[in-house]
Amino acid sequence: MKEDEIKRLIEKYKEGNTTLNEEQFLFNHTKDSVLSLEAWSNFIKNNKKETPTNFNATLWESFQNKKIGKRKRFVRIISAAASVILLISFYIASPKQKGLSYSKKEDLLNQALNMVSNSEPSETQQNIIYENEMVIIYTTSE
Repeated sequence: MKEDEIKRLIEKYKEGNTTLNEEQFLFNHTKDSVLSLEAWSNFIKNNKKETPTNFNATLWESFQNKKIGKRKRFVRIISAAASVILLISFYIASPKQKGLSYSKKEDLLNQALNMVSNSEPSETQQNIIYENEMVIIYTTSE
């Protein structure tokens, strides 16, 4: 190839406008031309790395794992929120017992005592039949 064509490819390469085929040709056939380009081409040949054969599968699998991880996090958040809502609904819907104040309880007790004390005790005669330290047996006559 002509020296002018190689120089044109070098300029095109420096501008970043070369195709992959032109770059490959440039690095493989420029041993006699510019020393800096030769050093650069040797560096590229020695450090050239190829993509692994299963790169696409590995990449796709990592995307799927991220998607599954997001889904798991979403499910956890939703289940926690549902639990909180359930507890709140139990608290709101629970029947509340009416608590009476101390004064109302006292009034009710006094009313009950008045009802009992207003009833007249029966004036029946009680006779003791048997008396012991623990037991007393009465009889009444009606």
